Amino acid sequence: MRGASTGGQWRIRLAAGAALVLAALQPLSDAHAGSPPPVLQERIPPDPAEDLAMHVSLDGELPAAIHTPVGVVPAPDPRAPPSPSDSSYGPGQDQDAFVPDRDTHRPDVSTYDDPFTPSTAPFKRMEAFDAVRDDGELVVDDPRRTPLTFGAPPGPGDEAFYADIVVDVAPDRDVRIPSVGPGARIVRARLGVGAQDVAFRVTHDGADNWFLRAYGARGPLRARLVMELAIARAAFGGEMNDPSWSEMAFVPPLPDAMARDAVQVRAAIGVGRSMRPREAIAKLVQYFRGFTDSQDPPQGRRSVYLDLALSKKGVCRHRAYAFLVTAQSLGIPTRFVLNEAHAWVEVYDGATWKRIDLGGAGRMVATASTASSPGTDRWVYEPPPDAFAWPQNAERGEDMVAEARAQAAGSGSSGAAGAASSSTAGTPSSPAASSGADAAGASAAPDGSQVAPASGHDERPPSTVALSVDGADAHRGLPVTVQGAVRSEGEPCAHVAVEVWLRAAATRAVVLGPGPQNTNLGMFLLGSLATGDDGTYAGSIVVPAATPLGEYDVVARTPGDARCGSGGSD
Repeated sequence: MRGASTGGQWRIRLAAGAALVLAALQPLSDAHAGSPPPVLQERIPPDPAEDLAMHVSLDGELPAAIHTPVGVVPAPDPRAPPSPSDSSYGPGQDQDAFVPDRDTHRPDVSTYDDPFTPSTAPFKRMEAFDAVRDDGELVVDDPRRTPLTFGAPPGPGDEAFYADIVVDVAPDRDVRIPSVGPGARIVRARLGVGAQDVAFRVTHDGADNWFLRAYGARGPLRARLVMELAIARAAFGGEMNDPSWSEMAFVPPLPDAMARDAVQVRAAIGVGRSMRPREAIAKLVQYFRGFTDSQDPPQGRRSVYLDLALSKKGVCRHRAYAFLVTAQSLGIPTRFVLNEAHAWVEVYDGATWKRIDLGGAGRMVATASTASSPGTDRWVYEPPPDAFAWPQNAERGEDMVAEARAQAAGSGSSGAAGAASSSTAGTPSSPAASSGADAAGASAAPDGSQVAPASGHDERPPSTVALSVDGADAHRGLPVTVQGAVRSEGEPCAHVAVEVWLRAAATRAVVLGPGPQNTNLGMFLLGSLATGDDGTYAGSIVVPAATPLGEYDVVARTPGDARCGSGGSD
């Protein structure tokens, strides 16, 4: 039975006992008689813990939530269409060698994409090198690419992450993609465009760089890659293993000229094979963390390596480069790793490749295109304790990100701080999201009134929200079916949020019931949904058992998106 309508709103009446009577309030005007009924769809707020307990799966058999040290984290939406604002990974964005330089001033970092949840910024593993050429440049010793097969779920000593990566792919070429750390494995993954799956494979080279090939693509396309990842917690830090030199993995000898230079550097540091590998690594970390940035480039010697290592000048990339050359001269397996914001080393301790930050981080600037996409509302991964001491006033990678987060929070620009990230499904709901704040900063009150955006007039065309409720009678604790559609300027609004509110019908008094309260409007949020590709939404709302008896208007509101403005059903 369709509920009754009054004044263009749908009304629910909670009768005595357990029954909640819903009166669907359709417009009384005959002008609306021929128009399709408004569609109300309730999007019940997701409960990641419930999804985890019930083993809910998404496309690609991806789990709807994973357990991490920072709590239960919901999955990114594998069907979310890439937007023009998303950072993307494509061919031609990487380099086959790292060329050392003498520019040792501390840089400002203005771009960084953070694809992982929990956030690992600024340690996205983008490019790694493990060999030194005669000219001092770094390359990959074994560039052959072998398939990276899907592995086991996270075990007791592992950490779990989601990756949400937008890629520009073609069937005949590889695209370098980031990984979360050394030795990470893919548990499940899905590449697709909306509901369409795209066949793919992931390979890696001898330095564990990852590459994606979409052999299921018929031509160039932009797609979304969502992965569940697992990695040993020990890869991010903690105590080093204590192997003997004979137990260390083989390291190819350095070119003769580089080996001779490394002898000088080892003598200056006071490190050699007379000490155990763990002691030598600790000595190297202490030395290279003691570097300082400088506006005065190091000069005077025949090689960049000697100029950097003996002057103790340099930022993150200089420290990591000189560390690798020196460590490999001792026979310590070492990799140089970098991305657009930071550089560090990985050292094999006989059991695990471990990430070691040597400091020298730049300044991460919180702007709309900044690397501070690890905004204040992201889950943040906390690695094991550092095994090595830090000097005073060190510029650690994690400090760079923490400062950017603080800057974004202090200026109220956490939205800008998150703009560079392609991973948004892992972001907790904010108060603005539940109160109807739109993407441009405007607030759409559920009673139909408009609040001007803080930064000025909302220039987006307003949306209209169609709403209907099936059934005149309902019961607390049981679902009510709702459906609807959102349109703006006659076009459907795809993938926008729709909030469903209850409002006391007679007096609009404050409703004391479950859900976020809006005391000024006498309303509370019943739930929210999202529209599909055609702008429609539909679902079943479970009426909370604590809802007071009485009559309420049912109101649907949307904050819109970049194209569609805010709007409502009344």
